[in-house]
Amino acid sequence: MKQLKIIIPFVFLTLLLLASCRKDVPKGAVIQANGFVIDSVKNKRLSNVTIYLYGAHSNFYGVYYDIGPLDSTISDIDGNFSLEYSAEGTSIDYALAIGNVVYGGYTSQNNYVVDVVHSLYPFNYSHLLRNVPLRARELNYARVNLKILSNPYDTLYLDVSTTYGELFLRNLFIGKSIDTFILTRYLPDATNTFEYQILSRQLLDSGWFIRRMTDTLAAKMDDTITISKTINSAYDIPLAPY
Repeated sequence: MKQLKIIIPFVFLTLLLLASCRKDVPKGAVIQANGFVIDSVKNKRLSNVTIYLYGAHSNFYGVYYDIGPLDSTISDIDGNFSLEYSAEGTSIDYALAIGNVVYGGYTSQNNYVVDVVHSLYPFNYSHLLRNVPLRARELNYARVNLKILSNPYDTLYLDVSTTYGELFLRNLFIGKSIDTFILTRYLPDATNTFEYQILSRQLLDSGWFIRRMTDTLAAKMDDTITISKTINSAYDIPLAPY
């Protein structure tokens, strides 16, 4: 039994060392991928989605796909894509992603966000991926009718976000009173947070407080939803720590 206790950690350590010692893909080696982008909830092909190629490095703790993005391509009208890349010689492996694998997944695309369940598609040390289904989430529209009768702070932010952070949009309103509407986006079949905030210097200079009011929406699949919000005074928005 003592021998077994010694052997198991040794094997584990050996596997870690082998992973951390994997050699870089030779410079100039051709990395290829093709496939399609599909909405994992709507089950529809998605066009005009940017797909990024990332490289990987390894250390004692594991493999990290955070080099790049090194290249990109865009899905066509049918959702199909293809990519060919000449290896730069500093990555041990490659992966495809819809969003940014280094900074939390934001896509900076107007219409799509990452699918947090399928955020990364490694090559797994192959140089070729065929018919890969890349999963993304298409955003729908939200029309926000906003009325604030008195806004002494002059500015108000409306942040739209989701539970897992794949969506974050900031909308700015200016005026001593506000009576307008905007079209923003939301993620269907997900919990969306609409947060109304006063981020004012007067508040921050007095104890690092802001004013924040949050509405949570368990959104369905409507193409466009309408939200109407009336606030008598910005002073009615509760104080909260910054």
